[in-house]
Amino acid sequence: MSLFRLDGQVAVVTGATLGIGLAYAEGLASAGIKQLILTFRSQATLDAAISQIKQFNPDVIISSIHVDFLAMPEDEIIALIYTQSYAKSTTGIIDILINNAGINERHPVESFPQDEFDNVMKIDMNIPIKLTRRFGAKMLELGTRGKIVNTASVLSFQSGVYTAAYTVAKGGLKNFTQAVANEWSDRGVRVNCLAPGYVATNLTDSMSDENRELVSRRIPMGRWGRCDEFRGPIVFLCSEASSYMTGLCLVVDGGWLGR
Repeated sequence: MSLFRLDGQVAVVTGATLGIGLAYAEGLASAGIKQLILTFRSQATLDAAISQIKQFNPDVIISSIHVDFLAMPEDEIIALIYTQSYAKSTTGIIDILINNAGINERHPVESFPQDEFDNVMKIDMNIPIKLTRRFGAKMLELGTRGKIVNTASVLSFQSGVYTAAYTVAKGGLKNFTQAVANEWSDRGVRVNCLAPGYVATNLTDSMSDENRELVSRRIPMGRWGRCDEFRGPIVFLCSEASSYMTGLCLVVDGGWLGR
């Protein structure tokens, strides 16, 4: 089981105070990670998340960076997260970067508001790509055996209805993950992505009851995923248990893509 341990390591996780991102943080804490650096928008949500994470590891150091992905320009976000992460790291190193923050907007293609389309592209693809490049370059410079995990989606492989922006962003993020893994893996930095299927989070709140029922009937396991079911997969991708895996998109979907 030592293959799954993360003792002494420092991880940066965006969007880690709710949903799947919080489950990621819980999993990393349970694997003995030394420090978590979390981005947040709401202090109340952050406080609740810290309390939850501490239940899995009371000794984990939790630092935070206040950032609003919607309100701030992309380059300011990248500079803020990068600078503060290395400043707050107790080891001076970032071992793990998890790009999880994301949004979704649902509209027909022909009437999709351009500003909403652009926001999805900004948060779900542009920012993860820029953070990967910035942190990855530092990992290469320092010789860090780093792990970067991007949250993709089953819609990285197919599309739904009224999800054009999300599909484009998540498809692009998956392909970028594979491209950068080709360049960095032999230099010590592994880059993978994790693709959730249908999970009850704030990203799926806008689905109609009818569509929810249609989705449930199509999932071979007969139910939506739970956030806690992402604790294990994220530990796997961030640990030595997956040491020969890079450029991979690990799908956690209850069998959705196989049907």
